[in-house]
Formats: sequence, C-alpha cells, structure tokens
Amino acid sequence: MELKDTVYAWEGKSVLVVEDNETSNIYFEAALRKTKARLMWAKNGMDAVEIVKKTEHLDLILMDINMPKMDGMEATKIIKDMRPEIIIVVQTAFILSGEERLCHEAGCDEFITKPIRLKYLLDTINHYLVPPTKK
Repeated sequence: MELKDTVYAWEGKSVLVVEDNETSNIYFEAALRKTKARLMWAKNGMDAVEIVKKTEHLDLILMDINMPKMDGMEATKIIKDMRPEIIIVVQTAFILSGEERLCHEAGCDEFITKPIRLKYLLDTINHYLVPPTKK
C-alpha cells in the first residue's frame, strides 16, 4: 500500500512498541520502518515500564492493552506517573463497553482499535510527533 499524501518523517523521534503478538509486531515494524523513527520493543507492560525507566528520551508509546505479566492499562498508569510528557497511544483488538474511557482515565492520549489501518496509524502518530506548520 502506497501512501502518497503525507510524508512521515520522524527522524530523531523515539517510539516504543509494546505488543506481545508477533504478527502485530511484524505489522508495526513494516509500518514504521520508513519513518526513520528510533524503534524499541517490549513484550509486556512490565518490560515497557523498565524501558521507560532506562530511556532518557522517548516520544511516543504504542501500547497494547491485553498482555501477560502487566496489561497496558496498568503500564500506562505507571508510565504517566513517572513521565507524563510521553504520548501513549493505546491499541487493542478487544473493544469492551467503556474501555476507551478507562484507557483515557489511565492516562492514554489516544485510543485506536485493531485491525489498524496503516494510514490511520501513521496519521495518528504523526499528529503527536510533528507539530503543525503555520501557514
């Protein structure tokens, strides 16, 4: 799929993908590779919290909700308490009544559902990583 309208250039930006599903990781890697963002990976919320503790500069986290060891909601709460400036985009395949509201209450900045359309994913991340230009 070719995306022609927007250039997604995030060189100098760091994105942490928190996802326990290998197929989803392959999708995110392929989707984000051309953006030139620095990509990091965690398989669960506990690993994500540890990476945030050890990483000085992190711009955005793409956080799955349902994971082993520590789910995305708990990880989001902990990370936002430590580093409220980090943008957290929650992504989930399980849409339960009220889940989006709970994610925002936990501190997430954005909520997207799977299956994730490529342009929507890139546009959502771009919204947070690239400040709008004044005309």
